Amino acid sequence: MTRFLLGRVVQAAATLALLSFLVFALIGLMPGDPIDVMVAGDPRLTSEDAARLRALYGLDRPLVERYLAWAGGALSGDFGYSRLFARPAASALWPALLNTLRLLSVALALALCCGIALGILAARRARSRTDYAINLAAFAGISLPAFWLGLLLIILFAVTLGWLPAGGAPPPDQGGAAAMLRHMLLPVATLCVAHIAAYARYMRGAMLEVLEETYIRTARAKGCSTRRVLLAHALPNAAMPVITLAALDLGTLFSGALITETIFAWPGMGKLIYEAIMGNDYNLALLALLLAAAVTLAANILADIAQALLDPRVRLGEAAEP
Repeated sequence: MTRFLLGRVVQAAATLALLSFLVFALIGLMPGDPIDVMVAGDPRLTSEDAARLRALYGLDRPLVERYLAWAGGALSGDFGYSRLFARPAASALWPALLNTLRLLSVALALALCCGIALGILAARRARSRTDYAINLAAFAGISLPAFWLGLLLIILFAVTLGWLPAGGAPPPDQGGAAAMLRHMLLPVATLCVAHIAAYARYMRGAMLEVLEETYIRTARAKGCSTRRVLLAHALPNAAMPVITLAALDLGTLFSGALITETIFAWPGMGKLIYEAIMGNDYNLALLALLLAAAVTLAANILADIAQALLDPRVRLGEAAEP
C-alpha cells in the first residue's frame, strides 16, 4: 500500500507539473494580455507606458522563462496576483472554492445515495415494471440538457410558484444556513439529475452481472436473506464502476459546473474560471485549473484505495488475482 501511494503521488506531481506548463503556455498564447486590457480601458496610456508595464510584469520575457519564474513562486506559496479582484490569486479563489464545495458535497452525496439505491432496486426486480420505469427515468435524466432543466426549474419554482430564489447566493452575514439551503436547492437538483441517472444505470448493470456469480448462488443456498445477499455480498463488488465514475465526477464538479453556475448565478469555481480566462487573469485561471486537476488526481487515487478495501482480490500495485 505504501509503495503504491508513493508511486501514485510521484505520478500525480509529474502530471501536475506537465499540465501546469501546458496550461501556462496555452493561456500565454491567447490573443492579447492584461496590459492590452489596461491600455484599452485607459486611453491615457501610451505605447511606451505599455512597454514599461510589460517589462515590469515580465510579459516581455520568453514563455519558458516566465513559466519558470511562476513555478518558483508557486512552490514557495506565491501564486501571483489576480488582476480582476486586485488581490492575491489564492485569496480571490477561496470564496468561489467554498461555494463549489457546498454544491459538490450535497449534490454528489445525494446523487450517489439515490443512484445506488435505484440501481439496486432495478436489478432486484429485473425486467419488471419497476425496472422499466427506473430505466426510462434514467434515460430521460441523462438526456436532459442541464441548461434546459435549470431554466424549467427556475420558471416553475421561482417564477410561477415563488417558493425558491431564482439564483445567486445569500450574503454570508444574512439568513444563515436556511437561506443558503434555499439558494442551493435548484442548482443541486439540476446537478443531481444527470448523475443520479448515470449511477443508477451503472449500478443496475454491475449488480445484474454480480448476481450471476457462483458465490451469490452459494450465499442463497446457505439461506442468506435477499437483503443480506444484495448489500453484504453483491454490493461491494457491484460498486466498483460507480466508485470509478464518482471519482471522475468529483473532478468535474470541483472545477465547477459552468452551465449550471451561470444559469443560477452561483459564484463558484466554474464561473470564476470562465471570468478569469475571458478577463486575461492568468494567475487566477492557472491556479483554479491546476486545483481542479489536483482534486481529480487525488480522487482517482482514493477510488483505487476504495476498490481495494471493498474487494480483497484487488491488490494495489499488483495484477488482480483471477
